[in-house]
Amino acid sequence: MTGVVGRSVEAITGALRSVFAAERIAASDGFLQRRDPRASLCAVAGLALAVMITRTLAVTLLLGAVTVALARLSKVPLRRLLARSAVVPLTSAFIVLPQAVLLPGDVLVEAFGIAVTDAGVSYVVLFTLRVGTGVALLSLIVVTTRFSSVIAAMKALRVPVALVWVIAVTYRYLFLFFDELQRLVLARNSRTAGRSTVRGGWRDVKRIAGTFLLRTIDRGERVGRGMRARGGARPPSPYDRTRTVDGCDYALVAFAAATVIGSWVIRWGL
Repeated sequence: MTGVVGRSVEAITGALRSVFAAERIAASDGFLQRRDPRASLCAVAGLALAVMITRTLAVTLLLGAVTVALARLSKVPLRRLLARSAVVPLTSAFIVLPQAVLLPGDVLVEAFGIAVTDAGVSYVVLFTLRVGTGVALLSLIVVTTRFSSVIAAMKALRVPVALVWVIAVTYRYLFLFFDELQRLVLARNSRTAGRSTVRGGWRDVKRIAGTFLLRTIDRGERVGRGMRARGGARPPSPYDRTRTVDGCDYALVAFAAATVIGSWVIRWGL
């Protein structure tokens, strides 16, 4: 398997492997794994909100350290967490990179009439760290908590049913989505001999794209009919036992609430 199609197979299998690895981590005996999903969801959402509020580099670094500490206590490999969280902040850094020369401030580097200012560099660094910390926190809750438990916690916290429906169906449909794409790619490779050129790879992608779109729509309609046949008018009801909230759960939520208040005070109260 070579070319664009071969790399597509590798991407698909890599995504599926990461999902199965996340399920194994969620089944381990870590700090967040022992917490009630409702407490974990509230705490992580609170810490993410604190990251959104803050505009101070020191506070952002402190929240990043808290995220790393939670990952270590929850037995989440930092390399895996970084790999899951690196794409979004790097993309964000690329988008806001022009601010390094657009914002006024003391000139750090100047070349070809373009001046890089300290205020611009600070903005880019702070924005990237904030996005990276927020994504890492969201990745942490996904890695350490089973998806069915997350859905059950959202229902228990009175999250709107429509939003819970969208999240649940999207998650389940992603597996069918990847499976359909993998079948098309493997079917193409089983009928091809030798190495393909770049032009040939892109030609195969164009041929596969139309078929994949039609099959995806058809599969989506079948999934919808299957859900309606099984009582799809009712809200999702994952099988999840209700846990007893203990002192550690309350302490975690209280810590997240204190962090939000502290971030708010540092930004607007000082």
